[in-house]
Amino acid sequence: MDQNKYDSYQAKSEEPVKLKKLRSVDLYKHTINSELINLIPKSFAKEHSVIPLEVDHENNRLAVAIGNTMNYPALNDLRLKTGMQIVPLKANEVDIQQLIVRDYPSEINLDGFSPDVESSAYSKTEEPENDNSPIIKLVNSLLQDAVDRRASDIHFDSQEKYMVVRIRIDGELRELKRLPKNIQPSVISRLKIISSLDITETRAPQDGRAVFKNGTKIVDLRVSILPTIHGEKIVIRIMDRSVGIRKLEDFKFQSANLAALRHLLKQPHGLVLVTGPTGSGKSSTLYAALNELNQPNVNVITVEDPIEYQLEGLNQVAVNSNIGLSFATGLRSILRQDPNVVMVGEIRDGETAEIAIRASMTGHLVLSTIHTNDSASTVNRLIDMGVDPFLVANSLAGVLSQRLVRTICSNCRVEEPISSQDAAILEEYKMYANTLCRGTGCAKCNFSGYQGRMAIQELLVITTDIRKLITSNVTSEELTDYLKNQGMKFLIDDGFDKVISGYTTIEEVLKVAVMEA
Repeated sequence: MDQNKYDSYQAKSEEPVKLKKLRSVDLYKHTINSELINLIPKSFAKEHSVIPLEVDHENNRLAVAIGNTMNYPALNDLRLKTGMQIVPLKANEVDIQQLIVRDYPSEINLDGFSPDVESSAYSKTEEPENDNSPIIKLVNSLLQDAVDRRASDIHFDSQEKYMVVRIRIDGELRELKRLPKNIQPSVISRLKIISSLDITETRAPQDGRAVFKNGTKIVDLRVSILPTIHGEKIVIRIMDRSVGIRKLEDFKFQSANLAALRHLLKQPHGLVLVTGPTGSGKSSTLYAALNELNQPNVNVITVEDPIEYQLEGLNQVAVNSNIGLSFATGLRSILRQDPNVVMVGEIRDGETAEIAIRASMTGHLVLSTIHTNDSASTVNRLIDMGVDPFLVANSLAGVLSQRLVRTICSNCRVEEPISSQDAAILEEYKMYANTLCRGTGCAKCNFSGYQGRMAIQELLVITTDIRKLITSNVTSEELTDYLKNQGMKFLIDDGFDKVISGYTTIEEVLKVAVMEA
């Protein structure tokens, strides 16, 4: 650090941590390198909200960012631990904790694992008795690290020479850690134990659930295990209960789409579908819709696999294949429970589709999800499942198709003149802009330029003319052409609108929405 910078913080020799002047610091301009990380242990840094910033070796000084500059015990501990004079700079505690998560590695000590750990007690059927055992510490640390980093999933990939741990943040997978191959069986056994799965079964897929407590935060874990040639692969979906159910207006709908969707939800009957690939936010949108319908005078019943969020006031049923409770059988029973609104987690087969459609034609509003590429192809997907086109035409009320795109980091967002290439792309859709936004990258977004995600949507409302087209066995392409002529906004249109509004980038939209040739 520059000598002049230190001179203004010169401390009295008898009070090395009580400086004459204290200045705040912009943490996003700093990166904690490995040398600095070794000076302050992660546990100490988290407990006292303090991180190292810079070392002045010539004058034996260490500059730190700290949330409470009056925390003299912690500062004196640092002076004794490092043998350096401490120069404390005031910083926001939340920012400090974010940098700790970003720059510090997980505190995982693998020294406690013996080479023959495969044959240790951790690979047997009983759960380790000691919560301080190395395996339990390892798994807990990895899970906590994933939760702290806002990961939606954590992957344990069994490779030939090691086990790779990866986390998915804002839709992007990134490597977290590589574990020695010899502890792979113990890690898998521990994850099976906390998920109440059979640890002796290694040849068949398994699915389970667990609850992980991270301080005061309670996180639900959905565990999926798949056998591979190098051992079992485990993927854990992380569902933070503290996030809560979002409102429909939080999804940044175009005003016309939001009004149309709310109109559909007010109908006494009909089938409303949300479509998109896995991980496109379908469940979040459905729960937001259910939250809006959840009134004392409305009987709402759901059948889900699994129940992702518990909503007070709803009657939620979990699919259980072990006792023969499927979407179809659950739906049949629900219809005898005098429901106003029925939510089916997913329409996976023709039987479920036909029951849902007939329910929507007999005085029930039915909400569900289905896997299709866009709203127009949903019609033919239902027909391909064996549902009569007449039933589809007379039951389907609307289809919402959506995808998730990363949003530009608010901390490093900049507005720049639009490039000729981007201008040409927008012009194809009769859209124009002089400037566009992007993220330059900072500590808050892990230098990606993005933080968080949002949905882009297209909403197909079934009209009388569209019902006639469906009964005439219209193809997906023909229906799409008709909707274009009617002026409907598609996924890519909504995405580019949000690009111009400064929420995301053209690159993000083109990842999930196809440009027409």
